[in-house]
Amino acid sequence: MPARFLAWASARLRRDLTAALLALQACTAWAATPAVDAYRFTAADRAFLATLTLDRLPPPPPSPSNAWADDPRAAQLGQRLFFDPALSDSGRFACASCHQPARHFTDGLPRAVAAGTARRHTPSLLGAAHGPWLNWDGSADSLWAQALGPIEHADEMATPRSRWVGRVLQTQGAALAAVFGPVPDLPEAAVLARPMSPLGDAAAQAAWQALPSTQRDAIDRVFAQTGKALAAYQRRLKMAPARFDRFVQALQRDDDAAARQQMAPDEVAGLRLFVGAARCVSCHNGPLFTNHEFHNIGAPEPDRSRVDLGRADGVQRLQAGTFSCLSPHSDANAERDCGEMRFLKTQGPELVGAFKTPSLRNVAATAPYMQAGQLATLADVLAHYNQPQPPFYDPAQHPSRPHFDILPLQLTPSQLGQLAAFLGTLTSPLPTDAPWWQAPPPPTATPTRP
Repeated sequence: MPARFLAWASARLRRDLTAALLALQACTAWAATPAVDAYRFTAADRAFLATLTLDRLPPPPPSPSNAWADDPRAAQLGQRLFFDPALSDSGRFACASCHQPARHFTDGLPRAVAAGTARRHTPSLLGAAHGPWLNWDGSADSLWAQALGPIEHADEMATPRSRWVGRVLQTQGAALAAVFGPVPDLPEAAVLARPMSPLGDAAAQAAWQALPSTQRDAIDRVFAQTGKALAAYQRRLKMAPARFDRFVQALQRDDDAAARQQMAPDEVAGLRLFVGAARCVSCHNGPLFTNHEFHNIGAPEPDRSRVDLGRADGVQRLQAGTFSCLSPHSDANAERDCGEMRFLKTQGPELVGAFKTPSLRNVAATAPYMQAGQLATLADVLAHYNQPQPPFYDPAQHPSRPHFDILPLQLTPSQLGQLAAFLGTLTSPLPTDAPWWQAPPPPTATPTRP
């Protein structure tokens, strides 16, 4: 067996086993905790709670496929791209149209609405840089690859690749060249203004194929650079500590009065359920309250005539994509850096209808829930977990019967209320003076194509 596979698999196994052992330890210990005083925690309890706080969140991991991931100039360029609706085909939609800072970079809708209505709910971008997979189905393996998808998607920004590149060069060409180096030889601006894309309608695809391959490659190169700039920006987004974080910090200081100020008794009871009887921490662990993995929890199927296969479709799209870690536009060493892609699991019932475990940070402020926003409130979510129904199965649409990953919680209404109360303590205050959370000031002079 190749040594590189063993190294990658060992690291992945250590990560998964650590999460599983921590969850098992928590469930065992917390289930046995006497409820004499809800605020009384053992040293082991406190040590485990500390693993869930934001101050344990390291910087985003390296992004080998993006050499500019931590370049401040790339981040500044990405910020300008993120907030500029003029780059979209209609001139109406920016990344920030759906990822709104005032909503913790979500939009408050069941499904994203821009040029059309998307199939999926808009996830938050906060903490996204820490996960190995992006999108609900994991169809992107990097933040920069994910950032490119909505630009061309017909229901989102609906901007042909050629026009996006042309408009970026027109407004940010000098900044792009300053970050990434000389712009490659591209068609004239009038040609780029035509709708040309490998993902567009038949006319746009025909026009794309009519371009010389060198020009298609040049457009793809600049397109990828804009994704890398957007990713560099998103890696800068940080959350302030929530009440839960301040509660645990008070526990570490043995400051009982401060702890009681941060969380009410019902919220503390909900925390004990979360890491104990309810087993939520089995998947929602770490400082972001997610294991970054995929599970089928039997969420209601929004459209039974067109089922969403989740991860099973996502891995196919990932392999067919143009901008993965293994692509020519990646800055990674494929042998050394792309283990997740090289050893990708592509089949199995556990992939069917499975979706990525979302972070629970700010969950009480980012309704609705699930991959299509089909559950309106936290009470609806907890009711589903309390008495889940098996996943919908249609042999004509599913490649196999979906795997079912959860068991009924069997909690009382009072306990469900306590869980919901605890989840409310994970909301971070919106910053008032964080430059990265705001649209940048307009440039003093409009950059032009170099």
